[in-house]
Amino acid sequence: IASRRAKPDGLVVVPRREVMAFLHPLGVEELWGIGEVTAGQLHRLGLRTVGDLAHTPLSVLKRAFGQHGGARMHAMAWGGDDRVVTPRRGHDEPERSMGADETFTRDTDDQTVVCRELLRLSTKVAARMRSAGVSGRTVTLKVRFHDFTTITRSRTVGDATDSAPQIYATATELFTALGLQRARIRLVGVRVEGLIDSATSTRQLMLGERARGWEDAERAVDRAVTRFGGSAVRPATLINAARP
Repeated sequence: IASRRAKPDGLVVVPRREVMAFLHPLGVEELWGIGEVTAGQLHRLGLRTVGDLAHTPLSVLKRAFGQHGGARMHAMAWGGDDRVVTPRRGHDEPERSMGADETFTRDTDDQTVVCRELLRLSTKVAARMRSAGVSGRTVTLKVRFHDFTTITRSRTVGDATDSAPQIYATATELFTALGLQRARIRLVGVRVEGLIDSATSTRQLMLGERARGWEDAERAVDRAVTRFGGSAVRPATLINAARP
């Protein structure tokens, strides 16, 4: 939050004793995890600033947003956040993972909608990886439910990959294995971890498999997207599909 208030350098110091004075005048949407939909719900409750949120009884927030969601928002409104900070030493240090997630406009229990979004995210992540020249072996799925409860599931594949079909297949297998029955989902995410330089990665071919296939096709897609834009080439499932 502080870095967003100090453009273009992104550096500002908020002393501990001034945290509340800094936070409480801000709009609720400035807090991590509060998107357009949640901000709208808070506004309808008459809560527009972080200070409004901080001074709302915790019991009210839990009734409106669930045990975990209400407690998390209340804690963050008072400057509390127990997430671990993972530092990077500098701009030259390679990323260890790449991912993307999407918050649905409305909570959904439609697995077709969820899987279509996993395809879009997998395609996006794979394109970023190819652009950076990296591949990864571990695919992680993130699912956040309507009450802000969040779970992750990971699977390590045999060879490092930057292929959208393989990332998507692994993500959907992880999602299917959850066995969710009409659970209302707020957000899904796909991440590939354990990144290495693609030039150093090798893959064991199956008997009769072509040495190049999807790899050539995806790089052709990358070239088309670079030249004509992101909507030039995409999976047929995503054509004319409204964003969730």
